[in-house]
Amino acid sequence: MFVAASAADSSSEVAAAFAEMAAARVSNAAWLLDLDLFANRQFRRLSGAEAGLQGPFDMAFGQEPFWKITPRPRGPDQARAALVGYRVPDTRLFVSYFDRSMLEGDQSVKVTPAASYWTAVRNRVDMTIVDAPSLDRSRVGLALAQDMDGVVLVVNGERADPSVTAEIRDEIAARNGRCLGVVVTHDVRRARAGASGGLFGRNRPPMAANR
Repeated sequence: MFVAASAADSSSEVAAAFAEMAAARVSNAAWLLDLDLFANRQFRRLSGAEAGLQGPFDMAFGQEPFWKITPRPRGPDQARAALVGYRVPDTRLFVSYFDRSMLEGDQSVKVTPAASYWTAVRNRVDMTIVDAPSLDRSRVGLALAQDMDGVVLVVNGERADPSVTAEIRDEIAARNGRCLGVVVTHDVRRARAGASGGLFGRNRPPMAANR
């Protein structure tokens, strides 16, 4: 899982880049799972008019998933069918899509730990990259930290407060999560304006790990 304190830290861009890199290396499949369920930003980024995404594919794997629909589900399959995956053609990359049309009336979605679900995912998918919303928008990523093999914090090197990063690390540990380290980015707009382009730029190291 990739998570940041603020959207300005660009954790979604880092998660997407990592997912595309993983998809080029796995033998079966890599899955980019966007926890910002109603926004589906990663799906929209990959689903342009000419993208021709393949799917949808069931991503519940016969398990009780981590996303719950409340109240009064229509049936046991309502929640399972709400989040699906689409494959990017000519790649091994799948991206999640949450179908809001599955909700009725006053129904809402809640995210909760689901160890058996993630075990099933590990058995079916070579690498799952979870893009959690920034913590200034939602704490859903922290709710699932204990089910992740590891959590990577993404911080903007020009804006981040080290004390806030340390607090997030400690909260992940308090929730029985495992913090793998920190990816340090710089201002995306500045990187795009520079000669090198891209997220990290040519003259700066792509990441720094704080063990």
